[in-house]
Parts: sequence; structure tokens; C-alpha cells
Amino acid sequence: MARDIVIWPHKVLTSPTKPVTDFGPSLQKLLDEMAESMKEAEGIGIAANQVGEPLRVALVGREDGTFFEIVNPQVLEKKENVTLEEGCLSVPREWEKCPRFHKVKVRYQDKTGEWHELEAEGRLAHVLQHEIDHLDGHVFVDHLSSLKRTLILDRMKKLQKVKARQKD
Repeated sequence: MARDIVIWPHKVLTSPTKPVTDFGPSLQKLLDEMAESMKEAEGIGIAANQVGEPLRVALVGREDGTFFEIVNPQVLEKKENVTLEEGCLSVPREWEKCPRFHKVKVRYQDKTGEWHELEAEGRLAHVLQHEIDHLDGHVFVDHLSSLKRTLILDRMKKLQKVKARQKD
């Protein structure tokens, strides 16, 4: 079942997440709910805190349209600065140019707890950085100028109020 996606600046999105220690059925249930939420929102990645769970786990979209989980990820290397157009499920309808890296090397666990290392570039590197940022308590607007961030913040606070009224 899909969960609601949390809108920035909700506290769960601005705080670092906790490491995953339980690789049992509850992790698989969370991954399934995250996948449903991401599919409904037509996303290419989602972090657990975007559905309200402060855990260090995310789903990352590959170029071929498939997804894989990253649990307790660490960025080991970043190379070649690049600026890319970026949006976010937790900052809907906002797109801005964001500084990232063209290549990254990431160490992470899968849903069984097994460790992997991945060297990625291009779109995959971009999605990995975006989702790991979420797990570290950052959203892409943190990389923008204070003026752009303030303008987007005002729009997101209005959106949060509209969503709250719709639930009542």
C-alpha cells in the first residue's frame, strides 16, 4: 500500500536518518510501500524519510526503468562537477539547476544485509546522490541560493496547508 509523500520542510526530511539494523520482513514491507508511493508519484527514486520513516534506506531507479534498494549507503568517491536540472517528490512541481558530480562510488547494503560497491555515472550517479542526500537530512533545495530556497519554501508551506485542509 502506498504511503503519503512528506512535503519539505517537514522535520523527517531535514534530519539524518538512522541506520537499518533489522533486515527482516519489516524492511521488505517498507520497501514495497516505498515502491508503491514512488510509482504513484511517477518518481525515479525515493528515500524512506520521504514516506515518514527515518531509516537509511532508499530505492534508486536505473536507466532501464528498474529499481534497486540501497541500505546504509556511503559515498566513497565523487568526481567531475556537473550541474543538472533536478526535482523531488517532496518538493513537487519545483525544478532547478543543482550542483552534483558526474561520477560517484557508493558502498551500500541490499535488503538482505549483503554489502556492495557501485561505481556510477550520469543519471544513475545523479539519482544516487539525490537519495543519499535525503538520508543525510538534505533536499536538493539546500544546494540552491538562499533566495531560490526561500521562494520554494514559501510555496511548500502553502502546499502543506492545502494538504492539511484536504485531510480534515
